[in-house]
Amino acid sequence: METTEARKTLDFSKEKVQTITLAELEATYKENDVYGRPLGGIYHSDLINGISDMAREAGLEVEMGDMFAVNNLDGKRPGVALLPEVEDKEGERSIRAHLLRRVFAVIRLAASGENERGFCSAIAISYSQHGIQIGIGPNIHICRNQTILCAEQLIANYGYRRLDMDKKELAGADWWRPTVEGWITDVSNGVMQKQWADIIQMLDEQLLYRQDMQQIFGGLMQLRIEADTPDKTLRTGEVPPLTQSQINHCMERVLIKHFGKGGAGMCTKWDILNAMTDTLKPLNDSEGRRVPGCDTSRILPQLARCVEFLL
Repeated sequence: METTEARKTLDFSKEKVQTITLAELEATYKENDVYGRPLGGIYHSDLINGISDMAREAGLEVEMGDMFAVNNLDGKRPGVALLPEVEDKEGERSIRAHLLRRVFAVIRLAASGENERGFCSAIAISYSQHGIQIGIGPNIHICRNQTILCAEQLIANYGYRRLDMDKKELAGADWWRPTVEGWITDVSNGVMQKQWADIIQMLDEQLLYRQDMQQIFGGLMQLRIEADTPDKTLRTGEVPPLTQSQINHCMERVLIKHFGKGGAGMCTKWDILNAMTDTLKPLNDSEGRRVPGCDTSRILPQLARCVEFLL
């Protein structure tokens, strides 16, 4: 992928979530195991380039969407590490002295006929200390919201949607290739776009009124409580669609837009999903408002759970 390196330095001391470019990511320090191999099985930039190249070979146009690096301040392996020995050689806060362990990226795929549907196909990647998650779904043009419209279109080498493969295979560089290649083939043939359009139409045809909001957001609250409660008899341990702060942010945006002054007094399930996905961003929503802090390693599972909840 042709990119140009912009910044020469990074500073995560003031802002723990920062947008970056692929060129900047490629310039960062690479973390290896004791044998000199990528610690996560594959470098984040190689994963992004590998998926992009696969899409191009299938005849799709590729452009980088949003990309973020996150310092989650983990004590043993923080999301961002600044290496003093490299900094001494490359300069203070040099991008080459930064080791980025937590990256979220979106690769937008353009295929014929997608613009009039209001979305393009996109592959989202979450790379973290835990492992790798990869999902595919429509990326909405007007707000750049990423969606995962069914759990089967999300794979990981750990945790939720972990592939049923040997542990050694999942720690390697190619465990994702067969699935992602199949996705890209389906996008090239228009199969996935038709499936997504049908789901979107179904959600958009379901009208909701004020009383329905209580049921929907009450249900989200229940799932959140069951996921987080310390009571072992109730705790599910599942990833909830939204955290408590995300529920508050999402519900406020829906009420203001659709039920506040000038609102229609109703909305659709598609409007709700858009509000949910708009909340599940690492930094700001589509209106530039700061969203509640989120764990980027949970964004893709949460996106899949949002649709599962609404359907």
